[in-house]
Parts: sequence; structure tokens; C-alpha cells
Amino acid sequence: QYPFYEFDPDAVKRLNRLTDLTGAKIVVSSTWRHGRTTEELQVLFKQVGITGEVIDRTPSMHIAGKEVGYTVPRGCEIDKWLDDHDFQRINWSRERQQEYLDKSQIQNYIILDDDSDMLYNQREHFVKCPHLTGLSRKEERRAIKILNTSIIDLYYSRTNRTKK
Repeated sequence: QYPFYEFDPDAVKRLNRLTDLTGAKIVVSSTWRHGRTTEELQVLFKQVGITGEVIDRTPSMHIAGKEVGYTVPRGCEIDKWLDDHDFQRINWSRERQQEYLDKSQIQNYIILDDDSDMLYNQREHFVKCPHLTGLSRKEERRAIKILNTSIIDLYYSRTNRTKK
């Protein structure tokens, strides 16, 4: 029954394991956020078995009342949320990036989505999940690896740069 059939029990278990192992909190950027408060999302997620804490939702950046034929990529909404919480990606140096991280409320993040309308500067954080199966074991392992890697290593290690 709606909305429960849309949550795969195996994907929920993997998400729970991910949040348990990393201490990650959940910020909802999916369409589930529309018309729901953060508290309502937490209740809904708890009802389907998600144990991770929902701390917020990203802003919806659409042009109200105007039909212009363009949509705002989800990555822009995520970027706005990150910016509002003092997270900045600095491409100058490891030291300068660390200074910004020390000031930020966010030390690392991942984006789990089956769509790929993310920004280029989010590439190290993006884990594309299969549309039909959601968060698989492979994506869970990759997400945990990202969250357990420091931003400095994620952005500045030679290995990461040569893989791209």
C-alpha cells in the first residue's frame, strides 16, 4: 500500500547499515520532500523501517507560477543546501580546503539517486543507484567508502584524480 510499496526492504536494510556504520544523517532531496515537513519525513521513513535520522530537506528551486520549459537540476538544490550549511569546495589547496571544512557544519556527504542531474563538483559524492532496485550492495559499499574517506583525500589524492 502507498507509500510503503515504493520502499524496497533490502534497500532499506542497506541504508540503515550505511547510516549505522558511518553516523550519516539524512537530508531528503527526492520528490518525497514536497508537501512534507522534515518531521513528517522522519515519521514516514520510520514507518517503512528507515532508522537513520532525517535532519532536513533540500530547498525546491522551481519558478513558481511560470512555465519556462526548464527544470532546475537536483544538484543545484543540493548545492544550495550545502552552501546554506557553510560547506564549500575549494580547489586551491588541501590546506585551504581544510580551513573551510573546519568552519563547516558538514565534514562529508553522499548523494544517493537514480537520476544523474548532479553538478560536476559533486562527482566524488554521487552514488547512482539502479532505478528499479534502488540502493544495491555495490552502491552501499561505495557510499560507505566515500563517507569513510576524508574530503581532503577524496578531492586531492592522486588516485582519485587518475580514475576520472
